[in-house]
Amino acid sequence: MAVPTCSDAKDAKVDPSPRGVAATFRPKGGQIVDRGAEKKTREHHRFDALDGLRGIAAFAVLLMHIAGSGTPNIVPHAALAVDFFFGMSGFVIASAYEARLRSGMTIRAFLVLRLIRLYPLILLGALLGTVGFYHLYSLQMLSALLVTGLFLLPTPYGVLSEDQTAIAINPPSWSLLWELLANVLHAMIAPRLSNKLLMALLLAAVLGIAWSSYISDGLDIGGFWRNSWGGMPRVIFSYFGGVALFRLWEAGKLRDFRVPLPAIVIMLWLTMMVPMLNGWTWLYDTSMVVVVYPMLLASGANAVPGRLSTLCALSGALSYPTYILQGGFVPHLRGLPSHLHLTGIGALATSFLLAALFVGFAWALLKVYDEPVRRWLSRRPTKLAIVLVQTRPII
Repeated sequence: MAVPTCSDAKDAKVDPSPRGVAATFRPKGGQIVDRGAEKKTREHHRFDALDGLRGIAAFAVLLMHIAGSGTPNIVPHAALAVDFFFGMSGFVIASAYEARLRSGMTIRAFLVLRLIRLYPLILLGALLGTVGFYHLYSLQMLSALLVTGLFLLPTPYGVLSEDQTAIAINPPSWSLLWELLANVLHAMIAPRLSNKLLMALLLAAVLGIAWSSYISDGLDIGGFWRNSWGGMPRVIFSYFGGVALFRLWEAGKLRDFRVPLPAIVIMLWLTMMVPMLNGWTWLYDTSMVVVVYPMLLASGANAVPGRLSTLCALSGALSYPTYILQGGFVPHLRGLPSHLHLTGIGALATSFLLAALFVGFAWALLKVYDEPVRRWLSRRPTKLAIVLVQTRPII
C-alpha cells in the first residue's frame, strides 16, 4: 500500500502519522514499509471465491466477443458480467480502503494506488489495440485513437462512425473509465457516506437501472456512443451495491448466504446463458443485476474454496488482463471460424480454443509485464510520497 516517507512527507504534503496515510519505517533492505497498512493487510480477509468468480465472468465476456457469424453465442447475456465486476469492485474496495478513506487517507493517495493497479494494462491494451487496428485506419487516425485510449478519453463522436465504441482503440476500456469515476466518487464521499445516504443512492440507482434497461431492452449499454450514458446507472448501482454488501457482511448480516462455490459458478454461468427474451430482456437484465447478482456476490463472499483456492487465485489474477487486453484481438479471433468455413459446433469449439489460447497469452503478459511493472512502481517514491505495498489484485 502507498505510504509517505518521513523525509518526503513535508514536500508531499501528506501527514506521515496514522491520521494521514500511515507511519513508516525503513528496514534493512531499504524499502519503505507502512506499518499500519501492513498490519491491516495481514488482518484483511481474503475473498478467494470472488477471485474465482471474477475469472469465470471475464472468460464469459471473451467468449461472447469472439462469437461471430456462424458461431453459436452460448453466453448472450455475458454483458451482465460487467455489472458483476462493478459489484465485486465495490465490495473489495470497501473492504480494503473505506476505513482508511474515512480516517484520513487522501483522495490523491487512493487514486495513485488505483492507477498503479489498473493503468499498466490500460496502457498495454491501447498499444495492442493500435497494432490490431493498424490496417483499418491511417497513421494520423491511429495516433489520435491511441492518445484517447491512453488517457481513457472517449473517442470524439462521429470520428469513426455514428455507431462507434466509446473508446475505439480498446473498447473494453469503457468500463474501466466508469469504474475509476466511481472510485473518485467513493473516495470523495466516503467520510460522509452513512448507511442511510448509501441506501438513498442505491434507490435512485435502481430506478435508473430499470429505466435504462426498459428503454434499451436490456443492459448491454455503456460501451457505445449511442448508449454511453448507460454506464452511469450500471456502475452507480452495482459498485455502491457492493459497498453496501460489504458493510452488511462486516456486520455479520450475510451469514445465511452460504452456497458451495461450484454451485455459485454454475448459477453465474447459467444467468449468462439465457437467450434474449424478445421484449422482456430488460426485465430479465434488471432482475439479474438488482436481485440475483447481489445474492451471488454475498454467497461468494462467504464461500470457502478449500482445495480450489489456488485455482481461484489464478482465475482472479487472469481476469483483468483477459478482459482489458482483448480489444485489438477480438475482431481477428471473431473472424477466424468463418474464414475456416466453420459453423455450428465446429465454430463453437474453435471459439473455445481461441479463448483458451488468449487466456494463455494474457497469463504470459501478466507475468512478464503487468506484475513486474506494478512491483517496480511500488518501489518508486512518488511526488505524493506514496509506495504500493499491497499487490493483491483488486478490480
